[in-house]
Amino acid sequence: MARPSAETLLSTQIDDFTGVDILTAQGLWAVLYKDQPINVKLRYWNAQGEFKKYNRATYPSLSPAIKLRDKLNKLYFTTEFTVKKVL
Repeated sequence: MARPSAETLLSTQIDDFTGVDILTAQGLWAVLYKDQPINVKLRYWNAQGEFKKYNRATYPSLSPAIKLRDKLNKLYFTTEFTVKKVL
């Protein structure tokens, strides 16, 4: 099933290879833990030390939020991560 196309609000061409389009969104979904907003920080190590990467926990479409919720619930052996529409 194809993703429904969104309406383009703004569009610009930066150079010969890059363009930016601003599209309408269906809403804004957030991943919550015990009904509280969260941030997700990944930590990884290599020979130069520890590095941190902050991942998103809010999404303009439902599917990625559900995937993150499922991943976190599986990782922490819980069902307390939920998804809620905030806008």
